Amino acid sequence: MKRDLAKITGLAVFTLALTLSGCYYDKFEEEDPSDQVSFTADIQPIFNAYCTSCHPVLVANPDLSSGNSYSSITNGIYVVPNDIDASTLYQRLLGNPSIMPPSGSLSASEINSVKSWIEQGALDN
Repeated sequence: MKRDLAKITGLAVFTLALTLSGCYYDKFEEEDPSDQVSFTADIQPIFNAYCTSCHPVLVANPDLSSGNSYSSITNGIYVVPNDIDASTLYQRLLGNPSIMPPSGSLSASEINSVKSWIEQGALDN
């Protein structure tokens, strides 16, 4: 009986010690605010430089002009927050099914900005 009580007590102490000490890998890493992609500062300038000569001038949807673009693309078709595979905008930048803009691919940095913005939830920030 004493041995069983000692085992149970030892196990309880061990479990408590594990619970209180935690694990390095259990700690949440805080996101560096400088890694946050801003729609206004990072994404809209890409649209202004490469897309607004056609959207909405020649092609009405999506309207990528300042003030209209966010609501025009965050409809679950062009951009699906947190899902680059389902986001038509991102897929078109990769050339799936055809490259946008038609004048040629954006830089890898610009494409990565769009990718990160979508992966970060496609916020209107």
